[in-house]
Amino acid sequence: MNDNNEYTFAGPGRKRRERLERAAHQTEPKPDSSQRKAATSKRAPEFRDVSGSEMKKAIRLLTLRTETFKDVSNALERKGYRASGLAIAGVRSDMRATIKLLLEEGLLDERRLKQYRRDHSR
Repeated sequence: MNDNNEYTFAGPGRKRRERLERAAHQTEPKPDSSQRKAATSKRAPEFRDVSGSEMKKAIRLLTLRTETFKDVSNALERKGYRASGLAIAGVRSDMRATIKLLLEEGLLDERRLKQYRRDHSR
């Protein structure tokens, strides 16, 4: 007797009924990922897909090279990166804290940083 107080799985032919029920619930196998087409965005085809670490690296470099959040987000758009404001703000704030710590410890020269920003902001 099963949970529903029925005898459908008892008696002769039980194994055959179970096998038929399992076969009815089976789905077709998924196609290999190599056979699937890559999804392309129709809304913004000019943007390119990048990994998270590559995006973080780009944001960190732009934080070194620019002063404001808006400069970073505009530069990312021009380069074709798609990042949310939260992602940019999070990585940028960590990088700014690192730069501030390096300046306080004397491991980074403030004049050299300003010169670097002037050279790379063009």
